[in-house]
Amino acid sequence: MTTSEALPRYEVIASHAKPVGPTVIIDQHPHPHPHPHSPAALNNASLGAVRDGPPLPPTDVEAVRQPDGSVLVRWTPSRDHVDHYTLQYRTVGGWLPLADRIDADTTTHVWTTASQGVVYRFRLLSVSRNSGNSSPSNVATLRVDGLLFVSLPIHY
Repeated sequence: MTTSEALPRYEVIASHAKPVGPTVIIDQHPHPHPHPHSPAALNNASLGAVRDGPPLPPTDVEAVRQPDGSVLVRWTPSRDHVDHYTLQYRTVGGWLPLADRIDADTTTHVWTTASQGVVYRFRLLSVSRNSGNSSPSNVATLRVDGLLFVSLPIHY
């Protein structure tokens, strides 16, 4: 029997929202009380852990005028744990809520009362009960002519 076969094996679990590679097995000397930073202690602390802080915002937010005059806002969901999304819009001035509690598994919202001839800007926030709101997503702008362009995140 080799030394590595006699030692206990600990599985290290990464604390990333998405798997980043194969599981890593580390050999560790047996010890009745593992050091707080040992693989055994980290393994227990990392179970189900995700990135610290608020969730990431959705990405690729787009707004498209539909033939019936409504506006379709769509996005790519956050990679973090999200309880719901908040959709905001603005014409001039501050951001206003358009939809306050959009289910976390939803990736589109249709706004049927948008006015013709108005430039609208849309953004989303990811909301987590445990870690708060994300920073705003990119801003999607729906111009008067109904064409779409997407801008970089703007923080006001």
